[in-house]
Amino acid sequence: MAEDSKEIKSILKDLQASDEKIVLDAIQRNRKEGNNKTFAAMLETLKKTDEPTVEAAIIEFLFDLKDQGSVDVLVKALNNKEMAFYDSFLIAAFWQSAIDGSAHLPLFVKKAIEGDYMVCLEALTVVENFDSSFNHEEIVNLEADLEEAIEAEKEKDKMNLLISLRKVVSELPREE
Repeated sequence: MAEDSKEIKSILKDLQASDEKIVLDAIQRNRKEGNNKTFAAMLETLKKTDEPTVEAAIIEFLFDLKDQGSVDVLVKALNNKEMAFYDSFLIAAFWQSAIDGSAHLPLFVKKAIEGDYMVCLEALTVVENFDSSFNHEEIVNLEADLEEAIEAEKEKDKMNLLISLRKVVSELPREE
């Protein structure tokens, strides 16, 4: 594996700084010089920060992603229970940035079922924008999971979102 450039090393170091200005500068530099390694480090910073400006800058960065390679880093973060507080933002990054997360349909459905109203809304938005075809058996299984979740959901607004998600999932194109 190639050694990290001086700029990558600098970004990684600065993302861990205690000075908010240094971290914000590293986030800006990450836009031009960053890679998946610095993106993952930035998500770690998001998890650890209590600075609203740093949090806002990272979330803004999420919504501007251009690289399809960032999908794996986002999926890893979505599977990290320590990042659950940020699930709605991590999921929103898929439709805000127009990166394709269709290979992870089951993850979005799972997050919609397990998450709060906002997580469910963001997952629904992502799935509505999929432009792929899916395995028939996978769709049937997800419909069953959603049906079970709808029956168990006590909050009316979230239940309505789950009903909408079930409809969207059932109408997704299926592979022959």
